[in-house]
Amino acid sequence: MINLKKIIFLILVIFCNYLLITFVVFTFSYLSLLKGKTYDWFWVKSIQKKIYFKGQRNIWQYKNDCTTFDKDLFYKPRLGECKFSNPEFDTILNFNDFIRINDLSSKNLENNNPIIVLGDSIAMGWGVNDNETFSYQLEKISKRKVFNMGVSSYGTVREIKKLKLSPYYDNSKTVIIQYHINDLGENKELDFKKVYLEKDFIKTFRDTSLKSSNIKFILGNFKSSIRLFFSDIIDVIFRDKNLELINFDIDKKYLEKVIKDNINLNEKNIIVFLPVQPWQKVINFPKSNNQIKYVLIPLKKSQYFIIDDHPNKKGHFEIAKVLNKFLSTR
Repeated sequence: MINLKKIIFLILVIFCNYLLITFVVFTFSYLSLLKGKTYDWFWVKSIQKKIYFKGQRNIWQYKNDCTTFDKDLFYKPRLGECKFSNPEFDTILNFNDFIRINDLSSKNLENNNPIIVLGDSIAMGWGVNDNETFSYQLEKISKRKVFNMGVSSYGTVREIKKLKLSPYYDNSKTVIIQYHINDLGENKELDFKKVYLEKDFIKTFRDTSLKSSNIKFILGNFKSSIRLFFSDIIDVIFRDKNLELINFDIDKKYLEKVIKDNINLNEKNIIVFLPVQPWQKVINFPKSNNQIKYVLIPLKKSQYFIIDDHPNKKGHFEIAKVLNKFLSTR
């Protein structure tokens, strides 16, 4: 006959030991992250990533010395040098009125048809230095001038709006747009002619403080850590079934509308590329046509930061190689 008390006692012992193990793993993960150490280890990576995105992450556009108000774009990069760091990187970004600057000499470059790069934080170069962005690498290997106009968190609407406000629009024929699935919301809803108020900028970016050291934050993340162990097991066993599925049909509809409404496609060569993370699967990605060329760029796990969902310098170099090969065949 089964002894119910013994079973209940055994379950309680297992549960208490699991909580103890979770506490040890969580404490190690949290303290390591505070010291700037990240680990691509089972369970630890998931815990650190959860803590990072729940409040430990510095966000570029929220930094006073990196951005300033703009009535046409809501915010834009502040002129000069901007220091930006997170546990996995410590970088310096330099901007002028329109682009992220690099120190690559312009000698021997083909300047009669410069390449314009638009995009969000990936194109801007979140987590990499000026001479590590894919724009810099593309300029270096293609021997053509590349202007990096990427800005963190912009969608296609503001990316093109920024281009048309710049002196580069009329003088360039090749425009590369780095797309991200987060662009869909802006592309669907944002009025191209919208004028922003400085008070809204201040409310959004200057009156917000992220607190990550309080007890509530720690307990909340510890609670999440209990579930993450089982989530990681499921991801290992059913990896293919747990890939993030991206159906590009809707994205394409609004992306192409924004492009066609605001760019003269008879005068520009438009290339749209989508970087794909190892845990993503893209379906219905469009084929290139006479007006817009599409490029899918899958990146490896080693080409991303461990917990930050941005390409590292290896990823940027890979993007530059693929784009250069694509341009050289056109």
